[in-house]
Amino acid sequence: MSLLRAAPISRVSNIKQSLTSNRLLAALRPDEYERLLPALEPTRLPRNRILYEAGDTIRHAYFLNTGMVSLLAITEDGQTVDICTIGSEGVVGIPIVLNVPIMPCRVVTQLACEAFMIKGASLLTEFNRGNALQKLFLKYVYAQQSEMIQSAICHSLHTIRQRFCRWLLVISDCVQSDSFDVTQERVANMLGHQRNRITLAARELQQQRLIEYGSGSLTIIDRSGLEAVACECYRVNKESMSYVTVDNRHS
Repeated sequence: MSLLRAAPISRVSNIKQSLTSNRLLAALRPDEYERLLPALEPTRLPRNRILYEAGDTIRHAYFLNTGMVSLLAITEDGQTVDICTIGSEGVVGIPIVLNVPIMPCRVVTQLACEAFMIKGASLLTEFNRGNALQKLFLKYVYAQQSEMIQSAICHSLHTIRQRFCRWLLVISDCVQSDSFDVTQERVANMLGHQRNRITLAARELQQQRLIEYGSGSLTIIDRSGLEAVACECYRVNKESMSYVTVDNRHS
């Protein structure tokens, strides 16, 4: 597949670490961040951009500052289901540091993103130094693997309503707002269900005054109430990811 090139932002030669929204980059030791900085290219990724298809060679990784990316499993007849989401807490392109630079799934931007793009070879060189970045990435791999395991449980055992609530909370975390644009068709594609079932779930949540939804725009009214309805996967995944950057600068 021929991938569309992400739109570069004007080159920034001195991106202060304290101003970096990506939590992995922000957690690096200052010397490691400075060494990595020349290889980082600020990039804009529009909504619905397919970054990789399953089987593609991964030539670049993306540290997200804003927005959201989904990893999608795809069936032979084209049906998709979300198996992992990535926001400013993470990076797209983990297989690079595992020395298997082949993407196992489709990677698509669910929301417009601003990111730092880096060549795979540059990232692997820094990873192989064996310093704090390596330890940080290994913890991130663990957290992402945990999320994928939780996703399998979620798809098999939890109701559409529970999964819908969890997904809304994930989007809210990524955009850092309780109001955002989302269509029922998009949610249906992510959750692997027909749109009419998402419509029913959204209607129930509106009747309970947990959300307001109309014309593709959604607002979470009662976040604690939504968390109570969502499956435990939201809490479990947040806890797993919270361990990634703990005390990393002192590693």
